[in-house]
Amino acid sequence: MQNRLTRLLVTLFFVLSAAPALSAPAQPPEAVTPAPVAPAAAPPQPAPSAPEVARKHKVLLLGDSLIATGFGEYLQAQLDAHPRIESARRAKSSTGLARPDFFDWMDVGREEVERHRPDVVVVILGGNDGQSIQDTKGGKPIPWGKAEWEVAYRQRMEEFLGVLASPGRKIVWLELPATGLTRFEQKLRLIRAVQREVISSREDALHLDTRPFFTDAKGRALRQARVDGFRKPMRLRMEDGVHFTIAGGRYFASKVYPEVLGVLGLLQQG
Repeated sequence: MQNRLTRLLVTLFFVLSAAPALSAPAQPPEAVTPAPVAPAAAPPQPAPSAPEVARKHKVLLLGDSLIATGFGEYLQAQLDAHPRIESARRAKSSTGLARPDFFDWMDVGREEVERHRPDVVVVILGGNDGQSIQDTKGGKPIPWGKAEWEVAYRQRMEEFLGVLASPGRKIVWLELPATGLTRFEQKLRLIRAVQREVISSREDALHLDTRPFFTDAKGRALRQARVDGFRKPMRLRMEDGVHFTIAGGRYFASKVYPEVLGVLGLLQQG
């Protein structure tokens, strides 16, 4: 009896061991939270461009001793102080258009405008031209005082302006200032008249009348004037009556400077 009970218990043990284990109830799968998606990057914006720098205007000063000394120096300094202007200066004392055998402004003028490509050319010449006109080609000189001289000088002026001219370029020709020297003025009157006639006939040139700067209400040569930087009226001319004192050079430059700004369209900004 005991053996049968023992076998029954053993059999029951093996049956229970062979039966599949009851699995724990399945847990619902955990919800998967999607990873946050970063917003799409904005397309790169072009870097702001630097403000366009306005091109500087170029001014070329040409002339004799008046450009070589105080007046030319002061005018160039004023021009270069303007943020929209750069200037160059070429001068030779005791020169003009009458004596290319001594100094040929035709060649020099051509070289200078080709080198600097100016927007404006400011010229003062003629004070040394009251003499025979020489020809670089070996022609016979034309004496001062002959009728042919005026014709030849007019042609010389036209040729020189042709050398300086270029599309879009302006030429400012400064009239020879009044000196008050009787004999010298007799020559200058003819030279001024020819220059004025030739310059006034061109659309690309401006003849600047300097008489208001250097004559008083009665038309007499101005000896003194008030000048910036000086407390009292200052003498404008040196002892020769032609060349300017330091104050006179500054005075003349202060009159010409705004005229150049006006030609460049910078007067309101000057």
